[in-house]
Amino acid sequence: MAPTLPSTFGTKCWVLVWLALCAVWACHSDPPPVAPGELIPAAAEIQVDTMDKECDALIVAINVYGECRYNDDDDKAWAKNLAQVAQESFDAGHKGHPDAPSQHVIALACHRAAESVKHAAERCSNGPKPKREY
Repeated sequence: MAPTLPSTFGTKCWVLVWLALCAVWACHSDPPPVAPGELIPAAAEIQVDTMDKECDALIVAINVYGECRYNDDDDKAWAKNLAQVAQESFDAGHKGHPDAPSQHVIALACHRAAESVKHAAERCSNGPKPKREY
């Protein structure tokens, strides 16, 4: 049997389908962008006490975390070492006599770290750590 070429009607149908698909694709546009929402106000400035008081509060928070009854020996040793290193760092920082803006930044960092450790202590007081399967 001799090979046959597509009929003219079939060719015209394929061309029309192809043109219709091209037209749909060409006319398609992305949806308009979403309008921006209301502005989110910046976080209020955290009021901190002096550098000494904030950093002492950090050491107290670390010690409270270390005394949690659900901590294992490694966590207790880690907290004890961390409190000791923090105290030595703060003592060394006093020798540098930082200016007022630097003291504010240090107080802010100590305040934030103390808040984080307080939350860790609260989590610890609610029970042992969940077991992880690796």
